[in-house]
Amino acid sequence: MTDEQKPVQAVPNAAAQVSGPSIGLLVTGIIGGIFSLLGLFMSFLGTSISSLMADRFNEFDDQYAQIFEGAAGIASSFIGIVVAAFIIYAALKMKELNQYGLCMAASILAMIPCISPCCIIGLPIGIWCLIVLSKPEIKTAFH
Repeated sequence: MTDEQKPVQAVPNAAAQVSGPSIGLLVTGIIGGIFSLLGLFMSFLGTSISSLMADRFNEFDDQYAQIFEGAAGIASSFIGIVVAAFIIYAALKMKELNQYGLCMAASILAMIPCISPCCIIGLPIGIWCLIVLSKPEIKTAFH
């Protein structure tokens, strides 16, 4: 049998290979949830982080900040909380090597700016997760 004809075997250390990315995804979800809860709290107070910063900038920034106050801020924060909960759930499933598609979806979702905690955390963690999850031996290890 050539290398191309051999079936892909699940690697015994697949759990160890997904451990780091799953922890990174978990941290991304937790940070996203904290920011969303903070945004929700500030929306209920009738302000936003952007409006606090707008005093230092120009009028355009002030108009932009007003978008995230009130109902739009509450809706945005609620969506962020739901997305963060989804990412946290998928990170836990990734650690258990369960629900491959869900883990791939959460990895992609973590990379989208304005949904996850920005590109600073979500983008590199999401890319790392996708690289690890794309390995054939990892994919076969999932239940």
